[in-house]
Amino acid sequence: MIFAARTDSGVFVIDLGWTGADKGLRTVLRRLDATPADVRWVFLTHAHRDHIAGWSSVPNATFILGKDEVPFFTGTAKYRGFIPRIGDNLLPYGRPKDGEIKVLAVGADTTFVLGGDTLRSYSTPGHTPGSTAYLFRETLFVGDAANWRATSGFSGARSEYSDSVEQSRASMASLLGRLDAVGVRWRVLCTAHAKCGLADSTVRRRILQ
Repeated sequence: MIFAARTDSGVFVIDLGWTGADKGLRTVLRRLDATPADVRWVFLTHAHRDHIAGWSSVPNATFILGKDEVPFFTGTAKYRGFIPRIGDNLLPYGRPKDGEIKVLAVGADTTFVLGGDTLRSYSTPGHTPGSTAYLFRETLFVGDAANWRATSGFSGARSEYSDSVEQSRASMASLLGRLDAVGVRWRVLCTAHAKCGLADSTVRRRILQ
């Protein structure tokens, strides 16, 4: 999934897709009457290949991602998850070199003020070392820290793709607790693979399993 929004401060996207990423990005941005040149920020939930393929289409944007994810984004570190590890060994993919694009690494919960909008980032390590969730307009984008299947509905991160399922579950439990503690309002949860749902008690419970 590539999510895009226009704010008073400009256009941003969350994640950048995989196969056909450039076409998909242009299609999404066209709905905002924008082009890749208009994208000011890219917020990455993590740097698995199916989330970053369109990076070269927006070279003037600032890329925001978890600080522990940066070496995986630039290819100087390798994931421990079974399928990403095998994929990296069998079929390398294009990633930016150090200094090729502007990267802003975040290491803790961070608030970005975008004109009249606010986007909040939350560190959720586990699926990958630097996995990050983003809250925008009452929608929580959790990357692959949650997933959805037609046969079982929502659940937590999948073990075959994750560095540490246990850490991912703990990170999500901590995040939900932090949101409740400070009274941050959110209504919808979206996985990075284009499935969203109302964040009722069932969904909240299932993404921790």
